[in-house]
Amino acid sequence: MDRSVTAVVFEGGQAQTSLDKIIRHVRTQVVLDTLAKLAQASEIGRVILVTNNEGLAGKASQHAEVDFDSDKRRFHFGVRLRELIVKYNLDRVIYMGGAAAPLMTAGEFNEIALSLKTNKNVVVVNNVQSADLVAFTPARAIDEIDLPESDNSLGNLLRGIGMRRILIPNSGRINFDLDTPVDIQILGMHPDCGPRTLKAIESLDWPRDRLEQALRILRQDSREIAVFGRVGPSVIQYINTNMVHRMRVYSEERGMKALGRDERGEVVSLIGYMIEELGPCKFFECVSRVCDLAFIDSRVVFAHLNKQVSDWDRFQSDLGRYELIGDEWVREFTRCALESPIPVILGGHSLVAAGLWILAEMVVSESEGYR
Repeated sequence: MDRSVTAVVFEGGQAQTSLDKIIRHVRTQVVLDTLAKLAQASEIGRVILVTNNEGLAGKASQHAEVDFDSDKRRFHFGVRLRELIVKYNLDRVIYMGGAAAPLMTAGEFNEIALSLKTNKNVVVVNNVQSADLVAFTPARAIDEIDLPESDNSLGNLLRGIGMRRILIPNSGRINFDLDTPVDIQILGMHPDCGPRTLKAIESLDWPRDRLEQALRILRQDSREIAVFGRVGPSVIQYINTNMVHRMRVYSEERGMKALGRDERGEVVSLIGYMIEELGPCKFFECVSRVCDLAFIDSRVVFAHLNKQVSDWDRFQSDLGRYELIGDEWVREFTRCALESPIPVILGGHSLVAAGLWILAEMVVSESEGYR
């Protein structure tokens, strides 16, 4: 049995549209930056990349062993992870998705590895509800759970069989991952963005003027900031502790994907009802009367309306490129947000959780540097 700590990184999927291809390219650079950090982490003995991306596989070989996935079979996350554990006879595993925690350092990876070396029957996670970085030992504990189709429930399943859970110290950087274009834009604004990733992001022609306006407002004191959607308490606590702003927060439908509420059509949103009643433009006009800046998790609104919005439309909405959106209602919603008197930042769960947290951490770090 391999008693060293092994980092296992999964990165796959298929690019269907031109926008998907751009996002996949950026994610590829993120993975390469992450693999380089993992290779520098002295407490990690082995790094394995699982991917179906031939280009990534070729470039990653200098930092990791590559276990290539053929597109001939249906991918099942839990089955694939267990297969690796058995194949390589692993005992201490750090699993992470390719776009997970792109701002983590080699030192932080070392700390996770040490937790596995100094503890038994533990699972270390970066998020209580929906982890995308899960470290655990013994690795064969995976035989005791129902193998999950996605990584989000892995940590809770392992905890459910009696493994002691250890939470990685909470921060925006630990929770931040790349789900949407706006997450990529925020990453590109961060001073610790990896070199390969930064080069890829700087080559994009995506508009980011609203994000830059948002950052300028966050740098000022005593502004009114609205946050709607699947907002967790940690980001708001961080802002209240470290900044001087009045926060207007409405948190709803946390865990809607993990609980399957969106798939069953059970999502109910007060903000969604308001937009239905007022219409998008009137809603954003009202929002602009009570705040200087708004962050909105649009996925809750879409789910409330039972809209099956394509990745293309959701991502173009995040970018404010409403003229490229196919769905008429989403196009109008996005146009109204873009034309609001205040900056309105649209995105998913990651925006109103770690994305906003990252922006706040950047502002706090800047202010501390001036002291």
